[in-house]
Amino acid sequence: MKLKWIIVAAVVVLLAGGIVVFEYREVIFPPANKDIVLYGNIDDRQVDVAFIPSERIAEVKVEEGDVVREGDLLATLETVRIRNSIDAAKAAVENARQKYLKAKNGPRQEDIDIARSAVTAAQAALEATGKDYYRQESLAKTNSVAQRIADNAQAKYLVNLAALNASRRQLDSLLAGTRKEDIAAAAAELQQREVDLAIQEQRLKDASLKSPVSGIVRNRLLEPGEMASPQAPVLTIARTDPKWVRTYIPESMLTALKPGDQARIRADGSPPREFEGWIGFIAPNAEFTPKTVETVELRSALVYEVRVFVRDPEGRLKLGAPVTVTFDKTKHEQ
Repeated sequence: MKLKWIIVAAVVVLLAGGIVVFEYREVIFPPANKDIVLYGNIDDRQVDVAFIPSERIAEVKVEEGDVVREGDLLATLETVRIRNSIDAAKAAVENARQKYLKAKNGPRQEDIDIARSAVTAAQAALEATGKDYYRQESLAKTNSVAQRIADNAQAKYLVNLAALNASRRQLDSLLAGTRKEDIAAAAAELQQREVDLAIQEQRLKDASLKSPVSGIVRNRLLEPGEMASPQAPVLTIARTDPKWVRTYIPESMLTALKPGDQARIRADGSPPREFEGWIGFIAPNAEFTPKTVETVELRSALVYEVRVFVRDPEGRLKLGAPVTVTFDKTKHEQ
């Protein structure tokens, strides 16, 4: 009795499997002479747009749903503090430039002339104290003056001799010019100050937020008066060109399609319109078909995501709209 029911159940399962295979035979085993047809929806690539400087937002110039072009001004920051930083950086650059020019040009002729005069004066003082020293030394030997007087004369002579040597070295240093190391250090400081100024000027440019792509403003996330930062997007922009279709294929079609294959995308409507597209990506891993995808495939079947890019410069394909993607089978077999 049990064997009878087991046989009946097996027959029912086989019949059900046969019906399923028959109903979806063109999906599971696509005919060799028919085009490949997939179903999907128009999707987009989203760009989060944020300021680089951390400052207070002054103005947001676009609203949600606005169409923007690449380079359009979207928002601005308050720039008072940035402009003050630029003024300070300019003053630092000018100060460093003057130091560099001073080091590069070397001592002035006036300074050299003053050093020469100092040498002449020190030499005259040395000669005067030298004569007095020799005289006092001679008198001390004959006990005509006290030895203390001769010693004082000698000390004055030695002091003036050291002053003459110092003034001569000062003159030689001026005549030799600025050391190469000092010139290099002054040049490096000037370069550093110029880089600091360039950074501040770039901050001023970055205070104007421009659209990096053409598309539609999807979300306006921050408002004037709020603090902006690189981690806090101000706007979200949906790219509209190229758009792409998110669709799925079963494992049996993996060998029939590859990235770069041309496709025809047809949108619903009266009359239906066709657009040219191409495969940009085929997922390497399988997944269960999302329930939001309108497809004739079994919901429980494992499929692979495919992104088909499509050119739509006139913006006729709306985001989320269902479309049909067709691949010419004869072209893929060539």
